[in-house]
Amino acid sequence: MRNLTLSIVIPALNQASQISEVVGGILPLARMYLGDFEIILVDDASTDDTGAIMDRFALRDPKVRVIHNSHVMGEAFAFKAGLGMASFDAITLIPGDGTFRNESIGRMFRAAGVSDLVVTYRDNRSDVGFHLAVLSHLARFALNAIFGFSLADYHSLIIYPVAPLRDLPFKNPRRDHQIYALISLLRLGLTYVQVPVSLDTAAKGTSRKPRPRNHLDLIKNVLSLLFTE
Repeated sequence: MRNLTLSIVIPALNQASQISEVVGGILPLARMYLGDFEIILVDDASTDDTGAIMDRFALRDPKVRVIHNSHVMGEAFAFKAGLGMASFDAITLIPGDGTFRNESIGRMFRAAGVSDLVVTYRDNRSDVGFHLAVLSHLARFALNAIFGFSLADYHSLIIYPVAPLRDLPFKNPRRDHQIYALISLLRLGLTYVQVPVSLDTAAKGTSRKPRPRNHLDLIKNVLSLLFTE
């Protein structure tokens, strides 16, 4: 299963100050560790230079493609669009706000192909705020208890196999789409490996900020999974 080919979705909204560093850091790591890859950049209706910077990457590198949303759609819609365009065996979504350190992304890429899924866990969650760390741990304990898994994190980077992921009935994609996808695939018996990753605590990313809507989406996803055979 080694030499996995990977579609990498990178969504960004008004991240002109971060997106060059993010994409510029991921490209050499992908070339180093993956059998083949593509990067699908999603400009989520940015009002700054994010989209123009993405277009420059696509002009310079045939591995890069860009989607420009006409209005803000959110991360889950970016993932669904990337899944529809994906050309390779597996897919992952990496936030375009610089949330994750490059060495951690490289660690995830090195694990690609070891199992059906690569499920990462954040090893420095407490560094980005007590409230967020507590919510994350509570969610993990609850989900493990409900579904019988032993995962260290449900909200970090994940590499999914494309074929079974496309068979899942995604309806009205929500922010917590990855919990629905991850649990659904694990219930099918797919294998996984867990890999530690670190957050860049100096980055001013938006993907770590807790919102009340996120908790409601999590509850909806859990209920849909509990009542799905």
